[in-house]
Amino acid sequence: MAKNYTYRNLIVWQRAQQLAFQIIQLVQQVPQSWANAVVVRQIVSSATSIGANIAEGHGRYVPGAYRNYLSIARGSTAETDSWLDLLRRSGWITAEEEAALHAECLEIMAILTSKMLDLDRIKRESDTQVREELVPYAAPGVDDQPIFPFMDADYQVEP
Repeated sequence: MAKNYTYRNLIVWQRAQQLAFQIIQLVQQVPQSWANAVVVRQIVSSATSIGANIAEGHGRYVPGAYRNYLSIARGSTAETDSWLDLLRRSGWITAEEEAALHAECLEIMAILTSKMLDLDRIKRESDTQVREELVPYAAPGVDDQPIFPFMDADYQVEP
């Protein structure tokens, strides 16, 4: 697992990065004006924040902190979706472009929600213990174990 234990192999991170890349490409066609620059800056910021927060959360070894970063990533996904609506209303992207990106935002949010619920379950189960379980500190490549809630199926194997 050590070789695969990286946020870069998380399918949800890869999808978030692809979404951010698509957004960056899409907004390059938006004419330059003060108002458009504000919208473009905001959507690029929110779209790039999704993958960044997934990566930062993956680097945490505390389930509560991990969940928090996944929650931030989920919020950034919703924000990105909102900016997409505004771009379509402004006539800078087509309804078809918005629909495809909207669908991807919804899927990323669903994956993040599922993983957040997994972390909530892990926390509830650990809260029922009478005493704290001792867990050794782990680092990528040292402890070869994935951080919950991501399991082997959430990773893409490197070629």
